Amino acid sequence: MTETLDGGIPLVQAVEEYLDWQALDKARSPNTVRAYKQDLGMFVGYAAGLDVTVLGQVDRELLRAFQSDLARGPGRTAPLSASTRHRRLVALRSFLKFCAREQWSPGDLGVTIDLPKLPRRLPKPLAADELARVTADVADGVELDDAGRRDRALVAFLISTGARISEALGLDRADWNSSRVIVRGKGDVERTVVITDRARTEIDRYLDARTDPGAALFVSYSPGQPGRRLSVRGAEAICARLGAKNNVTKLHPHRFRHTAGTIVQDELGDPLVTADYLGHHGLGSVSGYAEVSSRRRQEASEALKRRGL
Repeated sequence: MTETLDGGIPLVQAVEEYLDWQALDKARSPNTVRAYKQDLGMFVGYAAGLDVTVLGQVDRELLRAFQSDLARGPGRTAPLSASTRHRRLVALRSFLKFCAREQWSPGDLGVTIDLPKLPRRLPKPLAADELARVTADVADGVELDDAGRRDRALVAFLISTGARISEALGLDRADWNSSRVIVRGKGDVERTVVITDRARTEIDRYLDARTDPGAALFVSYSPGQPGRRLSVRGAEAICARLGAKNNVTKLHPHRFRHTAGTIVQDELGDPLVTADYLGHHGLGSVSGYAEVSSRRRQEASEALKRRGL
């Protein structure tokens, strides 16, 4: 451990140790570690601008000033959103808690950080007619190309499983089993997902037609890179094209997860089942799906009243 004259660990080194702990001990995904690195890098840069380069120099006054800086958004055309500030401060709180646990600091300064209150956002599932348009069968006599078969397979998989797009894109061909598929979710936790008959048919059709050597289940068809794993940005572009084609606004991969979760909650009415299906660790994350279902039941009741029933 590098020591400075005042006996503290350099702030940059402390962050590096924390990121290694997240990656190795906590088994966080590379994307999560990258996000922590970016968020903490902003704090380290801010502290350096005030000649604070050692962990022992971090105090409540610095933390309050940093929170105010995030809220005001100096040098920006507009302040940072509450969700962005929340994410960055959560990363900082987690880092400071780690430093206290490692006894690099006398106490956990993270408890002094106030998080901005976030507006509660309900899931945004596709309406029934929108879902029908996006998943409509191909007209007789129309032959799909490789990319078209992949697109249909990806949409069918997302709706069947309710998987996060990162979970779907992390699968390899060797992981595909028409009766049982395991995805790796947040915290490197594995779970078995639901494969419907339609999803099984679409994916089998897509895989049977593939001639590339790629190991990934879902691949990109960019010129010159056969078999390259499809990226999240590529999946978002696919959804944008499908949305434009089928007159569905703001179609992105996560809306299929919202749609699947809402359907499961609507049909079964059991938050525990919905949580398990979506890979959530608690009921708090699925309460929104229950609210959507309740809202739809109320809408149905009002519709019946308007008909005099």
